[in-house]
Amino acid sequence: MKKLTYFAGALLVCFLLYAQAEALDYKTDDISASVEVLPTFGISLDNLNLYFGLIQPGSTKILGEGTFFNQIHCRSNSGRPWFLKAQVVSLSLMEKPYKVPAGNLKWKVTQCTGSAQPAGGYDFQSLTEEPLLMYASQGDDDFGKDVVLSMQYSLQSPSDAPAGTYSGQIVFTMAESP
Repeated sequence: MKKLTYFAGALLVCFLLYAQAEALDYKTDDISASVEVLPTFGISLDNLNLYFGLIQPGSTKILGEGTFFNQIHCRSNSGRPWFLKAQVVSLSLMEKPYKVPAGNLKWKVTQCTGSAQPAGGYDFQSLTEEPLLMYASQGDDDFGKDVVLSMQYSLQSPSDAPAGTYSGQIVFTMAESP
């Protein structure tokens, strides 16, 4: 039994010496890793033309009735709030000096994938010639989430509108200032 104890002790000493020798020879090396994520800040529309077709004076026509006409995609990973605004830049008769009032052209969000509610909820809102708030980001919207607003548009033709072709623009602006 004594021999077995000496043998086990000697074996333990050898193991410890071997482990210490291995520990002395053990080295590590590392590299640092870094990445720079590019900023994303953008807006896009999937249908750039609002064509209301033929419309009778005094009547109203809705584009996208039942679902939506187009979608506005907004995305920012800046970590700061952003704001989506819209404005009408004239809806004028091409042949004569007549202008449809900006408020006769309206917008409505039918669906929204963002963390916030659209400004004005889900009802039709009149456009103006000044930028009008449509959506103010919050939460995940500020950290790269793709916010999609599904839109409908409504146009009420004035009852005294002269016949002819009308042209104009709606300008959508996404900015980090209200």
